[in-house]
Amino acid sequence: MLAALLTALLLVLAVPTGLPVSLVGTAQAAPPRQEPGAPVHLDLVELSPTSLAPDGVLEAQVEVTNTSSKPLTDVDLELRTRAPRVTDRALLAQWQEDTQPDAVGAPVATSAAHTIQPGESAVLTVRTSAKELGYSPEPYFWGTRRVSLTVVSEDRPLAALRSFVVWRPADAEEEITQSVLLPVTSADDVPLAIRPEVDWWLDPALLEAPARAMDPTTPSDGGGEQETADPLGTVTYAPDPAAVTAAEELTAAAPGRTILARPYAQADLVSLQQAGTGPLTAAVQQADARVRDQLEADLTGPTTGLPAASATADLIDAQIRAGAKALVLPSAVLRADPASNTTPSSIGQYTSEAGSVPVIAPDPELSTEFTLLTAEADTEQIRQRLLAETATIASEYTDSPRHLVIAPSAEAGLDTQAAEQVLEAMQEAPWIRAGRTDALLEAAQQETWTTSPLGDEENLLALGNVGPIDVSAASPAPEGRWQHIDQRSHPSPLDPQRLQTLSRTEEELVSLGEVMEDETALEEPRRKILEGLARRWRTDPQGHAQHIEDVTEQVAALRGEIAVVPASGYNVISDTAGVPITITNRLDTPITVRPLVTSDKPLVRIAPSDPVVVPAGGQVDVMVEVDAIANGSVTLTTVVATADGRPLSEPVSTPLTVNPSWENWTTLLLVIAMGVLVVVGVLRARRVGSTTRAPGVAGPEDPEELARSGRSTPDTHSKETR
Repeated sequence: MLAALLTALLLVLAVPTGLPVSLVGTAQAAPPRQEPGAPVHLDLVELSPTSLAPDGVLEAQVEVTNTSSKPLTDVDLELRTRAPRVTDRALLAQWQEDTQPDAVGAPVATSAAHTIQPGESAVLTVRTSAKELGYSPEPYFWGTRRVSLTVVSEDRPLAALRSFVVWRPADAEEEITQSVLLPVTSADDVPLAIRPEVDWWLDPALLEAPARAMDPTTPSDGGGEQETADPLGTVTYAPDPAAVTAAEELTAAAPGRTILARPYAQADLVSLQQAGTGPLTAAVQQADARVRDQLEADLTGPTTGLPAASATADLIDAQIRAGAKALVLPSAVLRADPASNTTPSSIGQYTSEAGSVPVIAPDPELSTEFTLLTAEADTEQIRQRLLAETATIASEYTDSPRHLVIAPSAEAGLDTQAAEQVLEAMQEAPWIRAGRTDALLEAAQQETWTTSPLGDEENLLALGNVGPIDVSAASPAPEGRWQHIDQRSHPSPLDPQRLQTLSRTEEELVSLGEVMEDETALEEPRRKILEGLARRWRTDPQGHAQHIEDVTEQVAALRGEIAVVPASGYNVISDTAGVPITITNRLDTPITVRPLVTSDKPLVRIAPSDPVVVPAGGQVDVMVEVDAIANGSVTLTTVVATADGRPLSEPVSTPLTVNPSWENWTTLLLVIAMGVLVVVGVLRARRVGSTTRAPGVAGPEDPEELARSGRSTPDTHSKETR
């Protein structure tokens, strides 16, 4: 009854939340809860050794807490086992979920008796030699065995834990290769990520620590008094120390391991493509390229994934069309029978009309168990389950080698100490050989694989070439394995209008960056824009809207530091005049800009201005040449722009009165007046000169001359008269 309830609950939990980082959903095989009403609570402290040899000793330690109101007397711990080897992985989940006291057969060993008072705990230890367990010493029969640990008080069974031990005779040779593909999406993942045996599914944004504006009232690193605010208003920028440490540690640990790169800041490439936001896609690609250039390691990607319960061929094709170069999908999505008794390697090649990409296909059961390694988990139970799973896989009958991948969920919040204990146990296990995930990628590229369990001893048993017809949504089955299901709902892409808003904001940042001498102030808003593209916003539209509003306001505030000082108005009374424009820069870095002036009427012609440098916290006056064409009033609109004319500031309007003909008429009148004065002066000079001239000698005029001039005619009669 309890097992059925647990299974139903876990199936509900496995419904995807729309986040691709959680490929296998929430774990379906959590360590069992105690029976309701049981007077004790049990925790498995230790079960050793990792691998039990014929001459070894099996020891178990269980912490027993008295949850009743009465003392428990004569409390001991009984150890029982099942001799047959486990060959069906479904039995592992069924066995571990059972918390009923085990009364099958006599106990192999019993601990010393204890008395436990109400609310108190005691650690009970039971041990036995391997010979007492009755396992076959033949190497062929190596593998997983079931053990139970039952707490008894006064011969009355109270509760039990069920776990596993791996029986490994000395001559057993079977093994599997295994890689742990660790999600590295936050600074909290770094302590575990720097372990040498793990590969990364990395958000490249963690390799950069953007500068941010420091609050001058924030307490200094040394604590105590607060810093005094800068009276000049100078802004100090510095990266988050935790982000710097994470980036440095990851950069140093990157060489030598396989790194699958998520889209930068976990951007939703499909949403970007559907929204047609070219500037945002370019920003993601540029950030990714910047990281690749700086890192001394190869990055495979962008590598994307889908939750198992909502995986479809159409969604996979959309990922490829959006630019995915590799995929991470649970193997159950691509296997014809997820519960088959032979587990293939975690690699395949997916091919469709959208393209062809390698698929890393982690084992869903192993990945789910590893995801359980949180601070609240029963680490030892999970450790034993993982060892049992891997041993059962390694003991499966096949001639071909296999390479499995464990990929826990990025949402898990893994406990570093718990995960390290499991990783160390895997290193100790003789049936597990550590490998690198890039070996699988190489096998996909060269197709050095087989799909037959009875293939050969050189090529990997793998998923091989798969396509849309092979894709099915999957989730945990009631019996503990995985099964195909009808596809469950998948969150809709990010709102295109919101992405367009971010795209415009990104373009504004690009323009600001081109004019600023020092772009440090832009690092934080640039990162916030990229963070606004993450897939996680699909399930949080309200949070997405708030994030976009915040970053838009931040960029608008930066643009507001560049402005034009408005003027009351200008008058132009000539054909050409210079109009002064004042540009202010309240940023803490010089900018190179030019004023862009336009008129609302074609009464003037405005000459383009050359770029000018405006000092940090200062201003400059720029003379803009205006050619007057006709009389009238116009409105000049001025913005501060980049060298190629992209506006940076808010427009400022200024009235301008133009009267170029006034100058022409004035000049003409002056010329006429001067001409009149000259004529008058000449006339007066003549008049005054005739009255003061000296008289000449009067004499008779020549009659012939007079006749020639027409003033008189000769007197012919007088001569005749004489």
